[in-house]
Amino acid sequence: MEMNTYASGGSETAEYLYYALNELDKQCSIWPVRGGSTVTKRGYYAGPKRIESYSLHIVKEGTVRVEWDGANSVTLSGGDMFCLFPKRTYTYYAIEGAAPPKMNWIVIDGPCAAEMLNLTGISGEKPFLEGIWTQEAERVLEGLLGLMRGGETGNANIRSLEMQSHLYRLLAALCRTAPQTHAMDTADWVKQSMSYIRQHASEGITVQQAARAAGMNRTYYSVAFAEKAGMPPSEFITGVRMDAAKRLLEETDASITEVAYTTGYSSLYAFTRTFKNRFSLTPTAYREAVWKGI
Repeated sequence: MEMNTYASGGSETAEYLYYALNELDKQCSIWPVRGGSTVTKRGYYAGPKRIESYSLHIVKEGTVRVEWDGANSVTLSGGDMFCLFPKRTYTYYAIEGAAPPKMNWIVIDGPCAAEMLNLTGISGEKPFLEGIWTQEAERVLEGLLGLMRGGETGNANIRSLEMQSHLYRLLAALCRTAPQTHAMDTADWVKQSMSYIRQHASEGITVQQAARAAGMNRTYYSVAFAEKAGMPPSEFITGVRMDAAKRLLEETDASITEVAYTTGYSSLYAFTRTFKNRFSLTPTAYREAVWKGI
């Protein structure tokens, strides 16, 4: 079960919140482990230590010195954030002569935790971000910690879904202020656009819609796409639809009209004409040939 524990020592007063995973959580890409807050005093010192998950620490006030791997360090203050990565050694402490830090933290884990954190600009090579914390991120984190304080009340699956919602909203808030290290090159966005087309081709999308989804004007999009993909986007869209049509004709007893509308065509005539131009057979003749094993 979740636990809400308060600890008061010589150098800090802290709240520790523990979250108990259920089976729904374990099916997700990311999940919370624990969280809390701390108000430190002069002489505060944590570490050296290693943890098993990813621990995001948000500096709300004051100053903290963070050291990792015995060779790297950074001084952070209000609005900054650092992350403890699994199986690496960290030490962090209040700086003499400076206001001691007040911090919140949330520990996360899951098969995609590192990948999602990387979207925010946090990485093992640079486990901190300066000036990234916003009022939006603060509201989401407070909501997340509030859910953890609530204990095992109500439906566990609903609580898990609420946790997931807050985690993704927190990551989205951090991404909005993440540093843009480099522009996406052509190969990257063409690959993403191909994936978008494969996902939505059967819904009748146009080249204009695909260009808009990529954030480009149609002319530039079409030229750059053709250079990298070896064909215009209109041809790629048609190819995706025709591949889907062939599968339906081979593997199902859907009528030709059903196949036409299912693959994104507005009329049976348009579908049949495109199919015949591409394969030199009508859809009906193609199905008969396949089913006869020709």
